[in-house]
Amino acid sequence: MPVSRKLNHPRLPEIFNGGISIIGPGRWGSSLYAALARSGTTPLEVIGTSPKKAGRGRTTPVVGFDEARFDAELLWLCVPDSEIAGVAGAIVARRPSLRGQTVVHSSGVYSSALLAEAVRAGARVASVHPLMTFPTRRPTVLAGVPFAIEANGALAVRLEKLVTRIGGRPFRLPATGKALYHAAAVMASPLLVSLAAAARQTMMQAGLSGKEANALLEPIMTATLRNFFRDGGARSFSGPFARGDVDTVSLHLEALKAHPFLQALYKALAEHAIEVLPVMKKQALQKKLAAANTNILS
Repeated sequence: MPVSRKLNHPRLPEIFNGGISIIGPGRWGSSLYAALARSGTTPLEVIGTSPKKAGRGRTTPVVGFDEARFDAELLWLCVPDSEIAGVAGAIVARRPSLRGQTVVHSSGVYSSALLAEAVRAGARVASVHPLMTFPTRRPTVLAGVPFAIEANGALAVRLEKLVTRIGGRPFRLPATGKALYHAAAVMASPLLVSLAAAARQTMMQAGLSGKEANALLEPIMTATLRNFFRDGGARSFSGPFARGDVDTVSLHLEALKAHPFLQALYKALAEHAIEVLPVMKKQALQKKLAAANTNILS
């Protein structure tokens, strides 16, 4: 059986000496594999639905579920949320006793309770979620990436050390906070993409090409995000809502009337801005927004 290479690091003792296996060589699994390999801990097994040769950037071939041993000390499930409980059950069916082993999933919204089958088989369980986007199978560098760890006691400490080893920044998150934490993560990345796509679509409705819209929006969007994280929301907030410019907002709403989804998104963002940011003439703006009855079903 292959043995994971030891990392000569004076401050980090060996972690999970019994090796690590990745179940699910998809977008997140590929990044995890690359980070582990760079840290000196090449996974013992990469387990997928069917065998494959070692791919680009990977020295360990993918073994099919039926051929896998599942004997590593840490079994890290990198599968879609909807498959976690089923995969855990399938592992137990193959390996009825998981005593001395740890099973981890990477869901940001679900707790380790999804791994109940593994617990009944004697495993320790936890969840470790990387707060990062993985849009393709090209490995994403994990240096500086926050990792939410839902675990207790000594296992939490070991997982923190492992995350630190691969370059991440671990923090602990209780199971009760996961749904809101993950909702925030979705707003910060995939729904941010949706917002950018909506801005691009609106720009194109004004007569610009997609390429022109991208070139025009990139500087203002990147500057706004940079200002927000450097100076905070209030000090990075500008434009017609900050000025209380009711007439300009009225023109926006009128122009967006022909595009109900875009108008609805504009209104939702505006209402949130009025609630939490330094907006002038709040009542007048709220009245104007309320008067724009968007019907996105028409």
